Amino acid sequence: VMKMKLGLVSCLVKDNDIEHQLKQIERYTSLNHNCDLICFGESFLQGFDGLTWNYGEDIERAVAIDDPVIDAVRELAKTSNCGISFGFVERDKSSLYSSNMVIDSYGEVVDIFRRITPGWKEPKANNMYKEGQEFHTFKYTDKVLGTAICGDIWDDHLLKCLEGMEMDALLWPVYIDYSVSQWNELAQKEYAERTRNLPCPVLMINSFYADNNRAKGGCYVFHQNRIVAALPLGNTGVLEFELD
Repeated sequence: VMKMKLGLVSCLVKDNDIEHQLKQIERYTSLNHNCDLICFGESFLQGFDGLTWNYGEDIERAVAIDDPVIDAVRELAKTSNCGISFGFVERDKSSLYSSNMVIDSYGEVVDIFRRITPGWKEPKANNMYKEGQEFHTFKYTDKVLGTAICGDIWDDHLLKCLEGMEMDALLWPVYIDYSVSQWNELAQKEYAERTRNLPCPVLMINSFYADNNRAKGGCYVFHQNRIVAALPLGNTGVLEFELD
């Protein structure tokens, strides 16, 4: 059985600046091509506040899976020989989703997961902003992985579904904007607690914004109510984690 090395990346995000994010992906894949898969946070490509909730504008900002932007990320994965996982606002015909894509080291798209809970969008969003239906797993190297996006783990019914799934790791891209003290005093314990009955390590990836009131970075690996690895909140960088 091969070990699988993951790099969880927390780096600077700028809303509605795909070019900046592509540069970040390029930088971190070239620095961390010793990893089998490097993972970025929720809505990473457009930024968590990268939408206007005006449908006419947002359909232009969203990215279809055959878009040149995705081709560029696939090319980065191939040239660095390193898989890439990232959140993005997906356009599928006329619908918009908060999705996460996994591309393997050959540049092939191996998974797309659509966030199931509606917490990613503003109340004024019209019914073209949609959610996915259910969880699934996918093979990466010889491991079985799943994905949940941010609030998906906070829904009790959905958490029960995850607890019944067989997988080696769960990717959990999030956008959370706790202050460092709020996180250290209380929130991280609550996050760990949500993983109590999950069958595998849960890999939380948060983004970092320059604005003090926004996401503060940090990446964590939770396993059955414990923190087993951490890049502490407040930091950018890469948390490396090996799956046996």
